[in-house]
Amino acid sequence: MTDQLRERLARLDPMHSGVDTEPPSRDLLEGIMSTPVIEQPETGPEQKSNRWLVGIAAAAALVVAVGGAIALTGGETGPVASGPPLELTAGGEDPMAMCIVFSVEELAKAPLAFEGTVTTVEGDTVTLDVDHWFKGGDAGQVILNAPQDMEALIAGIPFQVGGQYLITAYGTDVNYCGFSGPSNPELRASFEQAFGA
Repeated sequence: MTDQLRERLARLDPMHSGVDTEPPSRDLLEGIMSTPVIEQPETGPEQKSNRWLVGIAAAAALVVAVGGAIALTGGETGPVASGPPLELTAGGEDPMAMCIVFSVEELAKAPLAFEGTVTTVEGDTVTLDVDHWFKGGDAGQVILNAPQDMEALIAGIPFQVGGQYLITAYGTDVNYCGFSGPSNPELRASFEQAFGA
């Protein structure tokens, strides 16, 4: 290689002048040529459409699962009740105590609020399966323990098996005076306004 050619190449590719510009050795060429080529399989139209089908099937399965869950829970989207049973005292307040006037603002102050369905009424104990926690809990079941002789009529609330109730509590004491009671459209609307759906 002439100096003039080397100079022109150096201007185009400014490589160190000590780099050998002689052709590669035969051993180097044989090593390159004997290296196996690993071919990647081509993604043809059939394989691409199979991927789309798998994606569509997965999305459809998800839609069916979500729809089934909504159907089973009656459309409720509240937190799932999964914790251990919670025990509350029901009906033990002083009969001479005065009630606070009911308002959504006062209702919102309750640290515990849930909706439940009565599964058993046995003497002075009422057991509810929690349908929806509005605030403060994760128990799947709540047990209301009433004082002796209160039985199913706890603080004026006639708990009946299969009935749905909206309950608030402070600590372990159920809050009455209209802040807990049978689930009806008016009380439910107050709970939703106070705690969110």
